[in-house]
Amino acid sequence: MSPPDEKLALASFVQEEMIDGVQENLGQLLSMLPPIACLRLLAFLHLVEQPSTMKATFDVHPSGAMRLTLETAVAPCGCHRH
Repeated sequence: MSPPDEKLALASFVQEEMIDGVQENLGQLLSMLPPIACLRLLAFLHLVEQPSTMKATFDVHPSGAMRLTLETAVAPCGCHRH
């Protein structure tokens, strides 16, 4: 049986490899999305990272259509303006 430290090192290595692969694939996927989809994704990530600065409204209509509306009073960083 492997010592606990060896298992932890292997798990850490596997985790790093998976993160690198996800980042590479996500970068390729994002480059294929239209600009509006990138902006929506950025707004959602902002909601997750700083929920106190966002107002989120989630509407579900009887037809099954859903709408998530995100609003903020915080001005975006210049690098995020499109």
